[in-house]
Amino acid sequence: MKYLLAVALFFFVLWIWRTAQGTRSGKQAPPASRAPEQMVKCAHCGVNQPVSESILTHGRYYCCNAHRNEAESVDD
Repeated sequence: MKYLLAVALFFFVLWIWRTAQGTRSGKQAPPASRAPEQMVKCAHCGVNQPVSESILTHGRYYCCNAHRNEAESVDD
């Protein structure tokens, strides 16, 4: 009987300890998320992507240099 009580007490202490650990980590500030960013369409292929990852040339957005070069060669 005393072994059963010791095991029950062990699991009770373990449960209290884990609960206390969870509340401490829960009080930390959540990680900062990035602000939403405007999406633009590639003038060559139509793929949508964030403005920060696109290439702006002559008022048009491109997803890569290859598409920018192809569009410039067609415009000439």
